[in-house]
Amino acid sequence: MRFKRRVQGDEEGIPITNLVDVLFLLIVFFMMSTVLSFDRGLGVKLPESQSAGAISNKGVSVLVNREGKVFVDGSEVPLDRLGETVKGKQRSAGTNVILKSDRETRFQAIADVMDRLLAVGISDLSLPVVERGAER
Repeated sequence: MRFKRRVQGDEEGIPITNLVDVLFLLIVFFMMSTVLSFDRGLGVKLPESQSAGAISNKGVSVLVNREGKVFVDGSEVPLDRLGETVKGKQRSAGTNVILKSDRETRFQAIADVMDRLLAVGISDLSLPVVERGAER
């Protein structure tokens, strides 16, 4: 008994390989071009100065609000864990630490944060201010 061999031709369909490639490139593009800002929504007004200069925006962002609460890249961190948290973030974000505070923050809260950072060997600190009269 002889059987006929059936050979199926290519099924016609929508070629999605090119579509997947384009979608992958779009995802990569948006991931690379996105700038994350963790400080928005915390309601901090930076202090003013006559001699404000430009600083790098890259690095670990440490924010002290007017109540003295400390935030690292947008997440609240207890003061006793600040050093290890910032050290951990430095591995991926770089060595620069940007210490922001509200203009009404008590100086003692800022000094406490600086003490914790200096205690773990972090000395690359930037203190951003707003140029007087250039309020956003």
